[in-house]
Amino acid sequence: MIPIVQLEFVMHSEYPLDLGANPGSSLRGALYETLAVMYDTGDPVRSRHDTETNLVAWLLRLEDAEKTGGKDAPRPVTLRPPQRGSEDEQAFTLALYGRAIAAAGLLVSAVAAMGQIGVGRERKHHKFKLGEVRATDPLTRQTTVILDAHGEQIAALPTPPSAETYANFAQMLATEQVTLRFITPTRIVDHGALCRQPAFRPLFQRLIERIRQISDLYAEPVWVPFRDLLEVAEAVRLTSDRTRWQELWSHSRIEGMSKPMSGYVGEAVYAGDLTALLPYLLVGQALQVGKNAIKGAGWFEVVYRWR
Repeated sequence: MIPIVQLEFVMHSEYPLDLGANPGSSLRGALYETLAVMYDTGDPVRSRHDTETNLVAWLLRLEDAEKTGGKDAPRPVTLRPPQRGSEDEQAFTLALYGRAIAAAGLLVSAVAAMGQIGVGRERKHHKFKLGEVRATDPLTRQTTVILDAHGEQIAALPTPPSAETYANFAQMLATEQVTLRFITPTRIVDHGALCRQPAFRPLFQRLIERIRQISDLYAEPVWVPFRDLLEVAEAVRLTSDRTRWQELWSHSRIEGMSKPMSGYVGEAVYAGDLTALLPYLLVGQALQVGKNAIKGAGWFEVVYRWR
């Protein structure tokens, strides 16, 4: 399975941070600009294997002609915005995939510098100091402090869960029903149409496509039995829909326009034979799904029901 490391960054601020209506987009924009100033050489990167020419371009704007036909590739890093916190402390998470894990140190230094530049609207008024950096296990959700508030290393990066670990964890879960909690707007397009309800098959199809794409680009290719999995997914029923549609927009300074990031949030319960599907759903918690994952969208959690 795809190697995944999740890093949680704690932000301490003297005054409340104003991240606007779309915190994920605000944080992504500030991080991108900081990386551009600090490390971007300006050189284009067109191969998924080339991390030396311009690591920032590789992370944030890779175009791989072989795998994507020159179109933008899915990124090897995604962001999850703060969900709770006090006025003077919030935390956000970056998930790194495959070879992007080697860029963890660069991203930590960029986040620290980002705090001095500021985030959100009127950035100079919304600065923060980087506190602890924690690694969060993709399956158990337990955290380990990697760097303390003084920047001292407390522990090494953890070893990412293996495919066997995901499979073994899935075997501990109930297989006839699963609840998914969509934390940030999840935007799924199926046959050109926007899905406003959390139907299972389109969601699962986008997820396994993403698993295959990211593994092809940034790790060892994961073999995904699409036809067999989709046949099972087609039979999974949505039995309880407690989601709502959340309107959300992302403004691009470069393009001078806003783009929709709207999607469904809340909980959905599905019933069916989920035995073969659960390992992929477990990976999806850290991978995110649908449009705009780099800006924090498509973040969901499996509500664990033990056998």
